[in-house]
Amino acid sequence: MPMYGMNGRTALVTGAGRGIGRATALRLAGEGADVVVVNIDLSNAKDTVAQIEALGVNGTVLQADLSDSESVASIGKRCDELSLQVDILVNNAGISRYKSIVDSSTKDWDQHVDIMAKATFLLMKQFAPGMIHRQFGRIVNLGSYVAQFNCVTKYFGPYVAAKFAIVGLTQVAAQEFAPYVTVNAVGPGDVATDMMELEWVQEGERRGLSAAQVKEEYRVRLLLQEFESPTDIANAIAYLCSDEARHVTGAHHIVSGGLPYKAVD
Repeated sequence: MPMYGMNGRTALVTGAGRGIGRATALRLAGEGADVVVVNIDLSNAKDTVAQIEALGVNGTVLQADLSDSESVASIGKRCDELSLQVDILVNNAGISRYKSIVDSSTKDWDQHVDIMAKATFLLMKQFAPGMIHRQFGRIVNLGSYVAQFNCVTKYFGPYVAAKFAIVGLTQVAAQEFAPYVTVNAVGPGDVATDMMELEWVQEGERRGLSAAQVKEEYRVRLLLQEFESPTDIANAIAYLCSDEARHVTGAHHIVSGGLPYKAVD
């Protein structure tokens, strides 16, 4: 059942073809918001929109490569053409590659920074002015539990750097867009997604373990003893987009099941 009542609002969610992005798009649609789904894969995006429309609200698909500045700029142009007035912006799209710094290429670096940090910057720049003019806006950027001091983890250098950049942008934007637009970040921990499953495989290959063994190591270090689901992250995002969170801004809200870590006996 709806908790927050977002009827009449329009949300734009990037990377909404699967995982956290899809869960967030559906959660906001369940609150009554129309949702613009931005994704590079049209087939996944269309599946998300079909589920959105089954909830009785409007869904729109926009294809974009968030590593490309011109493609990002086209999102704003297309929204204008469709008379879509974005009230809620969720910058969710991301990638994660399990590599050491010395093994990471400049392409690895550029893709992490472009898809996550630069796209977040460009999309806030695109949609914040309209929110400020209308005196209402909610922006939620996807941070990470590793974007905290003493919580970083090796083999994710470009990823960690991009997520720290997002948290910094969030805190600056919260000051610049006040008082009518709130800007927050949500920092997931270990979420049961396809991306996370690949990381367990890659770490297992490096350490000579099965993916299942690595996955169990990750699980038992959590205070809550279970992985988050995409819906757990979507619920936190929905709260930050609601009127109940109108006095929350500039925060990096960690939703990690207790990371960092529980000592393993």
